[in-house]
Amino acid sequence: MSIMDQNGDIVEILVKNDTGDNGFRPDNVLQTGNEKNRKIISGIMDQLLLEGSRIQGKENIEELFKLSKEGKSCLILMEHYSNFDYPLLYKMIDEQLDADPEDMYPIAGMKLTETDPRVSAFSNAYNKIIIYPSKSIESEKDSEKQAELRKISGPINLAAMKALTKCKNSGKVILVFPAGTRVRPWAPESRKGVREMYSYIKTFDYICFVGKNGNILPPHESDKMDMDSPVRDLIFLTAEKPIKGRSYVKEVLENLPEGEDQKQFVVTKVMQHLFDLHDRVEPSRLKEKESLLN
Repeated sequence: MSIMDQNGDIVEILVKNDTGDNGFRPDNVLQTGNEKNRKIISGIMDQLLLEGSRIQGKENIEELFKLSKEGKSCLILMEHYSNFDYPLLYKMIDEQLDADPEDMYPIAGMKLTETDPRVSAFSNAYNKIIIYPSKSIESEKDSEKQAELRKISGPINLAAMKALTKCKNSGKVILVFPAGTRVRPWAPESRKGVREMYSYIKTFDYICFVGKNGNILPPHESDKMDMDSPVRDLIFLTAEKPIKGRSYVKEVLENLPEGEDQKQFVVTKVMQHLFDLHDRVEPSRLKEKESLLN
């Protein structure tokens, strides 16, 4: 049963509470979350999280937030498997760390806002910067329609970059999912990583890799977000020590093969880094989960 069906009455309340402006315009790319709905969504996640779900490397997230307050531009690069990934990170920072998740802004695609009022009600509970993803444009095969989409997306994405610059230079931590979409087993292309992420990574003073193991809201094979079905699981979010963004890019590019696109090469390395982190953590998570269930 989907999360919408399981929580029908609660979802109705979320939609009723979601009175914000969902217009997709250049003057509306920086959006403030709905506190009432955040608390409700946190309650939904409480029912799904197994005991022991946590952030590992708490001190690393706290260090990143401290660096941001000191005037450094700070970026979280996080694995993405579920529409609950960001809400989980927000919730765990709020409950487990000496840091304020309200000082964090994720980059979100328009799909979360305009797909369905119920999906929007979940997404709009959190601060975010809205962009028009390049994948949405490239998926349009009609050249005339694609050209029209570029006209629409240009001003929106320009405004989003201005909002991002303002946020990262005023003590806010920015979060991006390098995959640009939820990684799904049946969609190998979802593991590739979005080339445009290169522009984010190289312009931040510090970056922090965050792996995610476990999933309480796996994507439905239809890719329809309102069809995702919740499950109980043990979640580990693993944060590595912040590193200097430009130094990381320079180090990666030292091994750039001749003739290879440097932007995609860097993003591919970022994705591999996250997958390696995931694989290192998974055995210990599964062992702990097994002990909880037996």
